[in-house]
Amino acid sequence: MERVVIVRYAEIGLKGKNRGYFEGKLIKNIRKIAKPPEIYKRYGRIIIKLKDEDFSEFENRLKYVFGIQNYSFAYAISHDIDEIKNAAKDLMGKYLNNQRTFKVETKRSYKQFPMKSQELSAYIGGYLLEQYPQLKVDVHNPEIIVGIEIKEKEAFVFVGKKKLYGGFPVGVSGKALLLLSGGIDSPVAGWYLMKRGVNIETISFLSPPFTTEKSVKKILDLAKILAKYSPDAFRTWIVPFTEVQQYIKQNVPDRYSLIIQRRSMMRIANKLAEKIKAKALITGENVGQVASQTLTNLHSIEDASNIPILRPLIGFEKTEIVDKAKEIGTFEISILPYIDSCVAFAPKNPATSSFVDEIKNIESSLIELKNLEDKVYEKIEKFVF
Repeated sequence: MERVVIVRYAEIGLKGKNRGYFEGKLIKNIRKIAKPPEIYKRYGRIIIKLKDEDFSEFENRLKYVFGIQNYSFAYAISHDIDEIKNAAKDLMGKYLNNQRTFKVETKRSYKQFPMKSQELSAYIGGYLLEQYPQLKVDVHNPEIIVGIEIKEKEAFVFVGKKKLYGGFPVGVSGKALLLLSGGIDSPVAGWYLMKRGVNIETISFLSPPFTTEKSVKKILDLAKILAKYSPDAFRTWIVPFTEVQQYIKQNVPDRYSLIIQRRSMMRIANKLAEKIKAKALITGENVGQVASQTLTNLHSIEDASNIPILRPLIGFEKTEIVDKAKEIGTFEISILPYIDSCVAFAPKNPATSSFVDEIKNIESSLIELKNLEDKVYEKIEKFVF
């Protein structure tokens, strides 16, 4: 009996003529991120052959591959009934603890197999009852499910399925640039877009000396977590934004300073996006969470961007975002007390409402703003993980 992992996907199976492309990308990403000993494809399944060494490290890497709905440890065997019986018995022995109920589920995509799905399930179920008389069959709420899949070239026998995140493999949905702050929201926003197959790079704005090297480390640590989900080199860019902010602070009514700072960030991010061929920006913005995230202010800010701004968290509750941040490992980093550029130059009473024409009128008097934006852009630093 050959030890394997059966990898399953969900949405990829709905892609029609493009399905092969999505499957191929998923296989490439599994190879790059999880580094399996050997991998091959069966219809609707990806099969990973295992070696005798400890599997825990490979399993830990597998969870960073978007596109996988779930997976199972299994035996790959021939179509011989006795081999299927022995595999089911062996797996039941490995997984049986204090459970008392089970059922057998069979999927027979190879129709030349001599027994139909229900017949094989009943036959293997009866055999397992003989081997483990303490068990009972429960077809509605079993504690253990023994799965059998009959494919054209072999059969697979497994117990249970381990759920992963699903989505699409990173890289099938193009590239976007994430505005990564040191807060809780933006890393989660980036994570959700990667789950949808978007390849991301990040840009962050810091304000030295008001922000310290600890702030830089905080940004890089957040980027490193997102990088685990990327099959290729992950790039993050840091802009020393202080000169722009000081100019805005000195020349803009305080209540509008944050909105114009954010517009400036959008213009600089657009410039980088054009360089790296990103087709959209990503932010962690959420309606009404802070003053700059009212609908009118969001409109005033996004007016400065020439490309779409994607906001995957726009309707989330804060508790939902915090829960996801804890789950993916960014929360403890995000709450470290090292400020980002927006906090360093935050106005005392920021405007909760604005109009694009009004903001543009203010910007028209800021003669040096574009030159300063170009100047800080030239000082951008790149980090690669």
